[in-house]
Amino acid sequence: MTRLHLKNIAKSLRDVQKEFNILNKKLHMSRDPMDNVIVENMLSGYKYIDKLLGKGVDITKKKSIHHVLELNHIVLCGTDPKVREEFSKHIKDTTDRFYRQKGCNIGDLLSWHRGNIKKSAWKRAAGLYILNLSQPQLFFEGNHRTGALLMSAVLALDDKSPFVLNLDNAEAYFNPSTLVKFTQKNIVTSLWKLPKLRKYFAEFLKNQGHRKYLV
Repeated sequence: MTRLHLKNIAKSLRDVQKEFNILNKKLHMSRDPMDNVIVENMLSGYKYIDKLLGKGVDITKKKSIHHVLELNHIVLCGTDPKVREEFSKHIKDTTDRFYRQKGCNIGDLLSWHRGNIKKSAWKRAAGLYILNLSQPQLFFEGNHRTGALLMSAVLALDDKSPFVLNLDNAEAYFNPSTLVKFTQKNIVTSLWKLPKLRKYFAEFLKNQGHRKYLV
C-alpha cells in the first residue's frame, strides 16, 4: 500500500519557504508570501491524504468527493475547530459552490475523470488540476493549493510520486499555473488552449516526481 513520506514532504516545503523571496522575483506574477500558516495547512493536507491512502479511499469516486472539499477547508482554515467556527459562513458558501456552481462544480470534474479513466495518472491528475484552476474556479480561494493536493492524491493512488513543491520544480509549476488561472473554460479554449496546458502539466508531473515522497 502506497503511503506518503511526510517528513520528506515537509522538508521540501520548508526549503521553498526559506528561498521564496528569491524565487518570487523569477515568477511571471509574484505570489503572496509563503508564511508558516500556509505551510502548516499544506502539511495537514498531505497528512489527510496519507490517512485516506491508508484506508484505500479514492477521492475521485462519487462517494468520496467530500474529501476534496475537506482539502480546501484544510488549506484555508486548517484543522482547529475554533478556527473552523470563525470561518463557518465561508465554509458553507464554499460547500454550496463546490456542489452547485454553474460552469465548474465537483460533478464536472468527476464526469471528466470518468471519461478519461483509461488515461495515465499523470494525465488524469493534470486534467483535474486544469479544470479546478481555470475560470470559473472550483473554489473561492486556495485553488492552487487544493489542486496540488488533489493531484497528489490521484498520483499516489496509482503508486506515482505526489506533486510536492520544491526548489527544482517551483518555477515550472507557478508560471504555467498563472496562465491556467486566467484562462476561461469555453468552446475555443477547450479545443486548443486547455488541452495544450493539460499536456504540459501531465509531462511536468511525470518528470518532476521523486520516489522520496513515497513510503
